[in-house]
Amino acid sequence: MHPRQHLSPALRALAARQEGVLTTAQLIDGGLTRVVIRRMASDWVNPADGLHLTAGITWQAAARAGLLRGGKEAVLGEDAAAYLHDALRDAPSRIAVWTEARREGFTVGQWSVVYRRGSRKGMGSPPRTPVEMALVDLARVSSEDATVAAVARALAQGRTLPARVIAALGTRQRTRHSAVIREHCGHAGQCIESALEWRFQRQVLLPHGLPVPEKQARSVVGPGDALYSHARLAVELDGVRDHTEWSKDMARDNERLLAEATVTLRYGRQAVTLDACAVAAQLAEALGARGWPGQPRPCPQCQKAKQADLAA
Repeated sequence: MHPRQHLSPALRALAARQEGVLTTAQLIDGGLTRVVIRRMASDWVNPADGLHLTAGITWQAAARAGLLRGGKEAVLGEDAAAYLHDALRDAPSRIAVWTEARREGFTVGQWSVVYRRGSRKGMGSPPRTPVEMALVDLARVSSEDATVAAVARALAQGRTLPARVIAALGTRQRTRHSAVIREHCGHAGQCIESALEWRFQRQVLLPHGLPVPEKQARSVVGPGDALYSHARLAVELDGVRDHTEWSKDMARDNERLLAEATVTLRYGRQAVTLDACAVAAQLAEALGARGWPGQPRPCPQCQKAKQADLAA
């Protein structure tokens, strides 16, 4: 029976700086033999050769393990970098690491570490690509909505500026979703903070000639997605993530009606993306009843629907 051996104060301090992750090389440099390391590693999580998680499995530990295996110049990229810049709210299941060395990926708990060959400038701790580069790289592997949501969040929080994002796009010959990123940067001053708000503007308001409301407007009941203050009409766009407690939403709608005589219309993702013309018609009717002198403009989809009804 071998006595249980503990990490030295210096190794414990190093592990604390590295989210609990140590490499075999670091343990040897800290005075441990390979025999002792093998014995101690039986109590640790060892996701790949030479990597040891001494303090449990977390996203941060998985990211640090990826960096340590990637080498001194390795940096986090894509959605992992965007998450660290708070452009994404949820930790991604895939952790991308940029490195010039060839490395094989591995899995840590529910997270997979993948390597991208190439050199990227790093910043912060843990090192990650600048937010603009993270957004451009994210577009390569994400859907249009996910890309717009990340760009919108980064701009709304002041993490970057539209000109910087467009400049980052200019460093690449081709980037997925580049047109919609440029378009969104052109509307950055309109306080659009989510992909659903972006869709609402692109598919409901602009094609149908409807007035653009105040975005992220505050009232006596708190902030709202969109407000036509002159018409006492509010629009709330309900994403699944943001509106899971319906009772609170309804209570706020009721309070807004009682305190401000403001009526609230609510639309979800399916209505905005799949039935935008009907949403536009209802919104136009509500605005007209409250004094809007304009008329909605039929979009190409409206005309197609009308032709289909006539044919039926």
